[in-house]
Amino acid sequence: MALAAVKNGEIVVAKGYGFANLNARVPATRQSIFQAGSIGKQFTAAAILLLEEHGKLRVDDRIARYLPLTRASWGSITLRHLLTHTSGVPEYEGKIDDQRDYSERQLTEFVGLLSRRSAPGEKFEYSNSGYLLLGVIIRTVTGKFHADYIREHIFEPLGMNTARILTDADTDPNRVTGYRVGNGRIVQQEWVSATFNQTADGVFYLSINDFLAWERGVRERALLKPESWSQTFTPVVLNNGKTHPYGFAWELTKKGGQTVHGHDGSFGGFEAILTRYIEQDLTLVALANLSDVDLKRITERTAKLLREERRDSVPPP
Repeated sequence: MALAAVKNGEIVVAKGYGFANLNARVPATRQSIFQAGSIGKQFTAAAILLLEEHGKLRVDDRIARYLPLTRASWGSITLRHLLTHTSGVPEYEGKIDDQRDYSERQLTEFVGLLSRRSAPGEKFEYSNSGYLLLGVIIRTVTGKFHADYIREHIFEPLGMNTARILTDADTDPNRVTGYRVGNGRIVQQEWVSATFNQTADGVFYLSINDFLAWERGVRERALLKPESWSQTFTPVVLNNGKTHPYGFAWELTKKGGQTVHGHDGSFGGFEAILTRYIEQDLTLVALANLSDVDLKRITERTAKLLREERRDSVPPP
């Protein structure tokens, strides 16, 4: 795994532990690139907001305006509904053959024909389908594959130099291998088609160094206008007027009196978590290449150790 902690803008720790690949016994480092799973939704959301700032779309537009024509009907679903998991479009994972390749049009139709679980805006129900559709919308509006747009407009300006999408055909000396536990032993994660290594719901590979650059961008409110950042960290308001603690790809919670912003991810033998303790000005990132590792427990323990260390370092009056 790899771990980073940033306190008051200063890096406290950023290093790797264990192995990036068990067969070759390659050690994990802060340069190792891990699959970050659904944390990647944050980059998709930021891309949508950039496009809104550039006058290419509005987050309250109906998505039917930007999706390819298929047999699916989208009704009153908006981009905001997709961003906040309130569209009613159900999860596609587990319902589709992930060892087949599909075009974006085929994926769009498949998702659109799934039975809706609720009316748009009625309730929060986490669904990767919404962010898959946002990736299709990015291509419609820009003419570019969503990952290319994100690389040019988010990764490169922030100095996230090794953040990228990788398929099974791609090679990179810093690429980490994902594993799971099967029959009491560690085995490599099963193969999925190239299609499901390229969707916008979270398939980017990032190193701890990339996450440190992203953390700095979030801290400094870089790239986006203040109103876009404000939307990002505003809890979604449901049709009944109640709020749910989720913004645009950020969970917005309270823990022990602290405001906590974050997200986690899990995909292809990898686990990832990004947590920002706002009042403490503390950010923790942990990446692991074994499914079902409890990274929340690891980061919460790390935060506690850092708090205790800070108390111990304060001289008595």
